[in-house]
Amino acid sequence: MNTLTKLILITTASLLLAAQAFAANLGQLKDQGVVGELSNGYVGIVTPAKATPDMKALVEEVNDKRRQIYANQAKQNNKSLAEIEAIAARRNIDRTQSGHYIKIGGAWQKK
Repeated sequence: MNTLTKLILITTASLLLAAQAFAANLGQLKDQGVVGELSNGYVGIVTPAKATPDMKALVEEVNDKRRQIYANQAKQNNKSLAEIEAIAARRNIDRTQSGHYIKIGGAWQKK
């Protein structure tokens, strides 16, 4: 196995582990009631006063990634970003586990 192949395998494995940790952290924050799904297709912090800088950074990162995905889907489907965000919001809220928070009509509530 040459050096380039090894480097690619190591980089790929690192990215996969980082993605798994990222998803686990978001899931943990949802389990703790710190983060919830918003009615616009993104996630938000349920109690901003209790949020740490790391929590805020994770939420921003999740929302940035979602925004990129939504923009790509909008372009591919010849729809507006707002249309895709609305579709994603309904899907995300429908898939939210019981006991996790969702924000509908401006108020956080447990599903």
